[in-house]
Amino acid sequence: MDRQVSGQAMIKRVLKVTVKKLPQKPGVYLFRDLHDKVLYVGKAINLQKRVKNYFSENKVDFKTKRLLENADKVDFIETKSELESLLLEARLIKQYRPRYNIRLKDDKRYLYAGFTKEPFPRLVLLRQPEKEPGLLNWFGPFPSSYALKEILRLVRRIFPHRTCQKMLAGGCLYYHLGLCPGMCRESVKNYGRTVKNLSLLLGGQTDQLVRLLTKRMQQAATAEKYETAAVSKRQLQLMARLWQNYRRFPETEKIIKQLETVRQLLVCWQGFDPLLIHRLEAYDIANLGKDVVVGAMTVLLEGEPDNQQYRQFKIRGEFQGDPPALRQVISRRLHHRRWVYPQVILVDGGKGQVAAAFQALAEKKLIGQIGLIGLAKQEEVLVIPRIDQEKIVSWKLVASLPILQQARDEAHRFAQRYYKKLHRRITFD
Repeated sequence: MDRQVSGQAMIKRVLKVTVKKLPQKPGVYLFRDLHDKVLYVGKAINLQKRVKNYFSENKVDFKTKRLLENADKVDFIETKSELESLLLEARLIKQYRPRYNIRLKDDKRYLYAGFTKEPFPRLVLLRQPEKEPGLLNWFGPFPSSYALKEILRLVRRIFPHRTCQKMLAGGCLYYHLGLCPGMCRESVKNYGRTVKNLSLLLGGQTDQLVRLLTKRMQQAATAEKYETAAVSKRQLQLMARLWQNYRRFPETEKIIKQLETVRQLLVCWQGFDPLLIHRLEAYDIANLGKDVVVGAMTVLLEGEPDNQQYRQFKIRGEFQGDPPALRQVISRRLHHRRWVYPQVILVDGGKGQVAAAFQALAEKKLIGQIGLIGLAKQEEVLVIPRIDQEKIVSWKLVASLPILQQARDEAHRFAQRYYKKLHRRITFD
């Protein structure tokens, strides 16, 4: 027994010496046992500092103690950036399935990214890819779902790709923003290149991707296809900028966590799982009497306000109260099929307003395809309808979230501004 303890102490001393030789740069580290089997894979902005933390006696939990008892050495792979280390970590976890990276097989908390088997593959997020037969390929698991969502948001600007399920005649919102090539406007061959680019990137094979893009650029230039060469050159420049500047800012992570909470509420109470909330729309009604009644729609894209997509509505017909006015506004908005549908609709108000919005969704047969939440002003609580068989069967009240309060307040401000503008016009006329 004493000899075993002595041996473990010796290994620990050797590991500590090894740690001092690690670079103070971003990368991925791998704990291995005596038989060279990978026990744990982790990433770090500073490899030496991160691995050194494992040997801080006051910070070591039970799992870490067991890891160190079984570890014989630490290997590392240095990367050019924090982003590259995150992608490489996911690839190595998938490759080695290490014992101490929690039980991945049945853990539904981990998020994966994958492409569907379609002529124009969609990039989808999912939690158990082994159970999805319609996948072309998949990447992960990503220990941080927040980081994965942030990566996809940034990468979409470099490699525009398809995420929507249906093809719209005029192109989806992402097409008009330059973030989707548009299925009806792109050849299968060209889009296949985008899928290959993203597959290399999400698979952590960034060096191979850089070589591929460089080769394409040089071949296009030699063939005097200068526009094609310029596209590859710009992609390389944007990738270099992303590698250099990527950081998981605390504010961004807070937003993603709040949107994840919204997603979980929708799954629990409405049986609707958007997996990723790209677009959230907030609605409010402003009036003073019956002379001027207006509605407003504001938009959060990836948790950030996008005022280019805000819309104003003047209520038609006789005013019969806020709920009917809200129903009219949402019905008119849903009639615009070229405006990409949101994952979530947030209304300013309680049960009456939520029920009115529910009716508007039911008219368009969108129950179960768009999440619905209300935010009551006085109590500052979320009003969530429990939906079963396309009917509201009960209500759930939960504490509000800052991001939803921000969206509600922005809709209120925008509605008030439009109301005052029309009111002044009527007064002076």
